[in-house]
Amino acid sequence: MAMSLALKIVTVALSLLLSSMAGARAQEPWRAYEGLEAIEIPFANGPVSPHHVPTIWLGLNGAKPRWFGMDTGSTGIVVSAEHFIPGPRDVSQGPGRLVYNSSGRVLTGEHWMTDVVIRRDEHTPVATARVQVLRVDRITCLEHARDCRPEPEPRNVAFMGIGFDRGAAQATADNPSPKNPFVSLVSLTSGRPVSSVRAGYVITRTAVHLGMTPALTRHMAFVKLTPKAHSPGVPDWNGAPMTVSVDGVSGQGTMLMDTGINYMFLSPPSGTRLQRGRRAPEGTRIEIFMPDRLRPQPAFYEFAVGRRGNPLHPERVEVVHDATVFVNTGRMFLEGFDYLYDATGGYVGYGWNNRVSHEHGGVTPGVYGAP
Repeated sequence: MAMSLALKIVTVALSLLLSSMAGARAQEPWRAYEGLEAIEIPFANGPVSPHHVPTIWLGLNGAKPRWFGMDTGSTGIVVSAEHFIPGPRDVSQGPGRLVYNSSGRVLTGEHWMTDVVIRRDEHTPVATARVQVLRVDRITCLEHARDCRPEPEPRNVAFMGIGFDRGAAQATADNPSPKNPFVSLVSLTSGRPVSSVRAGYVITRTAVHLGMTPALTRHMAFVKLTPKAHSPGVPDWNGAPMTVSVDGVSGQGTMLMDTGINYMFLSPPSGTRLQRGRRAPEGTRIEIFMPDRLRPQPAFYEFAVGRRGNPLHPERVEVVHDATVFVNTGRMFLEGFDYLYDATGGYVGYGWNNRVSHEHGGVTPGVYGAP
């Protein structure tokens, strides 16, 4: 009887230990990346800057490799005719268009399924993705476009969107074809299996890493995303949750880290002095909490409009007319943070890179918002 009781005590203790270990692992999403690899691709035009969109080398059929702008604020590749000549393995999918809401540009052309070669530099291919691209033959402008010039036969179009939850914003929500090359790899130049690179990426101010590893992500606060209706292939996820405070008035909404622009779009909570359709005035204090005000605080940053000593300060803050609270951070976010998108697990991650004073922001590693 005593032996039976002792055995039960040991069994319970072991069960509690295993449960505790499992709980600890659940709080460390980076452990899912053990044994995987990440492919580093330095930006072809140098570190993130207010003056240019980061670029990487891509190669499409029938044309020499060239720089493509890398944009987390859209999804899908757009390319003008001289940089993509369809070949025997390419499949036409009919007419299409893509809308860039930030600029008001509307790109129209023909959709093609094709192979896209992702390169570390002009001479070094690292992976191939098979995705839909838009071969552009015309650019028009929305009625109230901010930055647009119509072009009937555009040239030198080379832009790659790698964002998520952008279908409705781009008028492509009903098109299920894979569009994001970074989560649609079909082969690695190294010969390693594609499964060794998890679908997703880590972006720093100097490079993008295809896939993720513990070394790249241990310092991150992971925020769980909610799923969209999944189509075949890699799942898509709803936008990243956040809370924004404008001069002390707070509201919950979603956030987009957008490498395509150097300024911020802000759809503020009700009750602020901001006027929609105008720029936020100098002195406006903006605080962004990802995903919310918590203790300890997962990730946050702040700035005062017009006070330029903070590297996280966007070039300007445009107040917009969205139906919900929303922040498009622009790419200056990367001055202080590393950024992760795990398309398989449904996470965004924020890592403090220690280039900015902690008075302006910070990160507490862990996982937040997990079911």
